[in-house]
Amino acid sequence: MRILGFDTAAPTNSVGLVDGDRMLADCSWDARENSLQRIILNIDQVLKRGSSSLETIDGLAAGIGPGSWTGVRVGVTVAKILAYVTGKPLCGVTSFEALAYQGRNTDLQLCPLVDAGKETVYAAFYRAHGKALVRRGDFYVGDVKGLAQAVQEPTLFLGKPAHLHRQILATQLGPLASFGSPSDSPGGCAFAWIALPRFQRGETDDALSLAPLYLKESLAEALLKRRQAATGRPRQ
Repeated sequence: MRILGFDTAAPTNSVGLVDGDRMLADCSWDARENSLQRIILNIDQVLKRGSSSLETIDGLAAGIGPGSWTGVRVGVTVAKILAYVTGKPLCGVTSFEALAYQGRNTDLQLCPLVDAGKETVYAAFYRAHGKALVRRGDFYVGDVKGLAQAVQEPTLFLGKPAHLHRQILATQLGPLASFGSPSDSPGGCAFAWIALPRFQRGETDDALSLAPLYLKESLAEALLKRRQAATGRPRQ
């Protein structure tokens, strides 16, 4: 199956095209304000490099976050439009899954981290079972010290925030903590490969109802609530 995967939730955006286990093309770039324009252009370029088109691929795999509040909305919106226009099946893939995919060949518990701002991280725990990633427990939102308290076994921390907070994790966890690549973007092909087994099983998402994974309110929503609380005016 040929799967087109892309993500705009991370600081590094990416598009990748796979055919089964083969990588056909992959492209990554620093996210900027023109994310929508660049994702469209790079999807076109990756398809051309992979000798494919939207008509010849078998499915779309889109990153749904968490990550940049605006960035993830761009990727999900593009995915929904492409799925609706082409009739191709769609799978949403979390940033956690894409980061955990980097550690799929280890027996350790996997803990991908995504920056949430102001010393806060998003995190989750996974286990690799064959080619599948199985999440253990709920998503985590909080500081790194609180996350460390939830670790009871050897754990591989993944993602750029893991390295930014490496000293805290290493100090609190000692030999229980190990660290993978500092990259914050696994590449578009990772999103496609994660979704591939789901496509093969027919487990796809509804394009109309696919939504970003928001684990905390946006800054705009938070400021609005504070303003309403200060003025005593209810939210419309």
